Amino acid sequence: MKIAIMTLYFGKLPSYIDLWLDSCRCNPDVDFIIYTDDEGEYLLPSNVYIKRCTFEDMRTRIASHFDFPISLKSPYKLCDFKATYGDVFSDEFAGYDFWGHCDLDQ
Repeated sequence: MKIAIMTLYFGKLPSYIDLWLDSCRCNPDVDFIIYTDDEGEYLLPSNVYIKRCTFEDMRTRIASHFDFPISLKSPYKLCDFKATYGDVFSDEFAGYDFWGHCDLDQ
């Protein structure tokens, strides 16, 4: 079974990111994908993939999946769109049996 877990985080990644990455390292059968604008360098396990983009790029990407205007004024409100990730990120989830989302404090 191939599993992907997605998280979106805009701004500087939290100070505990290394602990979160260690947790990912302990789950090698799951791939973790982080979309962020943080330009920091991190020691990533082989199952963690950072994809850099701006919040505006992400807002545009999400909006392109709707035929009506969306309200997404700040990164905090990305949580309102988690249910749409299967559609918005269908290209990243291709080849996976299951996908999910998480926050970096989980």
